[in-house]
Amino acid sequence: MARVDLPHSGLRRRRRRRRALYAGAVFLAACALFGGMVWLSWAPFLRITSVAVVDAKTVASSTVERYARQEISGTYVWLFPRNNVFLYPRAEMAQTILKQYPTLRAVDVHAQDFHTIVVAVTEREPVALWCGPSPAEPQPCLFLDEEGAAYAPAPEFSAPVYVPYYGSLVQGAPPRYLGTAQFQSLFALVAALGQKESAEAVAGVSVDSSGDVRMLFGGGFTLIFNLKDDGGDIFERFNLALGSSVFSGKTLADFEYLDLRFGDKLYYKLK
Repeated sequence: MARVDLPHSGLRRRRRRRRALYAGAVFLAACALFGGMVWLSWAPFLRITSVAVVDAKTVASSTVERYARQEISGTYVWLFPRNNVFLYPRAEMAQTILKQYPTLRAVDVHAQDFHTIVVAVTEREPVALWCGPSPAEPQPCLFLDEEGAAYAPAPEFSAPVYVPYYGSLVQGAPPRYLGTAQFQSLFALVAALGQKESAEAVAGVSVDSSGDVRMLFGGGFTLIFNLKDDGGDIFERFNLALGSSVFSGKTLADFEYLDLRFGDKLYYKLK
């Protein structure tokens, strides 16, 4: 039996051959490009050799640098170096350092040049103390920053400098006293009342599970209100109470408490 290839069958074979050659060329080009990328990633002029830690005050720069260098050691999938200036794990490095140092509020990592990365840290500043669930259950105090984060043990001599707060902590890293907005509002009110009654400094603040706040002044007077009430409204009602006939000729030390939890009705008790 004789076989004759029709013209269109030969054309089909040529097309298949061209497609195979094209696919092979693309594959070789991709391999060459990938190999070039791997080779370039190891080029000395793109490798990080220096880590600069800036703005560290209470945290040792050398230990922060050590954690940073740990993050850029080794390779990705045994091919690409982690200390390549374009490939280093910037976000992962910042998160690792934040996890290791609760005293840090923020970490910014960026490249200064092809060989140097900068780790800029922002440390938390203490504004108050958290000293346990309640005054009846005191615990070793922790510093609170302006966001209400309980981030580090406070030495005993901190108590006269910072107002101690009591109540539950919201779990987190680090844990927080109340929510940030609630703590900031309460802290501002405490500061305003302490400034107004400078002769009767605020000695402690406790918040129970229902949100009731008891603010103890140095002379033994306690101001009671609830977190759900606006701080400005509490401050105004407190001023109105001080201007009433009940407080005329008396000081806060003459009262056991003033309760502002019931709207326009003020409840008080003399000692």
